[in-house]
Formats: sequence, C-alpha cells, structure tokens
Amino acid sequence: GPAGTGKTESIKDLAKAMGLLCVVTNCGEGMDYQSIGKNLNGLCQTGAWGCFDEFNRIEASVLSVVSTQVKSIQQALSLHVKQFFFEHNEIQLLSTVGIFVTM
Repeated sequence: GPAGTGKTESIKDLAKAMGLLCVVTNCGEGMDYQSIGKNLNGLCQTGAWGCFDEFNRIEASVLSVVSTQVKSIQQALSLHVKQFFFEHNEIQLLSTVGIFVTM
C-alpha cells in the first residue's frame, strides 16, 4: 500500500496481540548483509518478529545474500528443527520467529 497507510503499525499490533516482540528495522542504502544477518540471528534465537521497513532501499547485491539467509531460516522452520546452522554458526530456532518486509 501507499506510504503512511499503517503497514508497519499493523504488523506491530498483530505481534502485540499475539504476545510477541516486534523489532522494526529501518533499512537504507548503507545496510549490509552482515548487519541484517545479525538481526535475523537474534530474531531466530528469541522467536521475535522482525519488520524490515523501507526494504526497497537496500542495494540489489545485499538483497541477493539476504534472500539466501531468509531461505535458510524458512527451510529450518519447515523441518521443525530446534537448532540450525546460520551464517556458519549453530543457533537456536524458535518457531514463533517472523520476518516481514514493508516498503
């Protein structure tokens, strides 16, 4: 939807209604895959939701790596595992984790 219509707020409100933490990250051209990876790592281990706002501002080369990171999380969730390897480290995976993108 258009800017200012409440996309991010809707995600935050839904997380709150479910008793989950929602961490909003404002994305920009300066973001790299390492910083997003650290954010995703934390979300997986805490089971929190992450809302990546203004995701369209991230450079295409970074998006390529981030898509691989998200795919590995999705695969681990589909296998219902409690731990998996993410960015060369074995980490805990809580099934309540959620990853959302707004633009």
